[in-house]
Amino acid sequence: MICALTSTTVVSCASERTTYLANGARGYSVSCRGFLNSWDSCLVKAGRICGTRGYDVINEDQYDRTLMFGCKSAAATAGK
Repeated sequence: MICALTSTTVVSCASERTTYLANGARGYSVSCRGFLNSWDSCLVKAGRICGTRGYDVINEDQYDRTLMFGCKSAAATAGK
């Protein structure tokens, strides 16, 4: 049991938290800590959350592996 808990702590998948941005829009904070996660894990997670709309980075800390972002609106991506 101790091995299983240790493995879970070390691997630690990217976690997300919903938040609100300064303009009132919904945003997300993603943390990609853990031995097997990298900065790319945060970027992949953001891409999965926002899909084809894309996202705007609000704040990032590559050292701490945290990313705050907001998904682009469908109207903003429709004109491209």
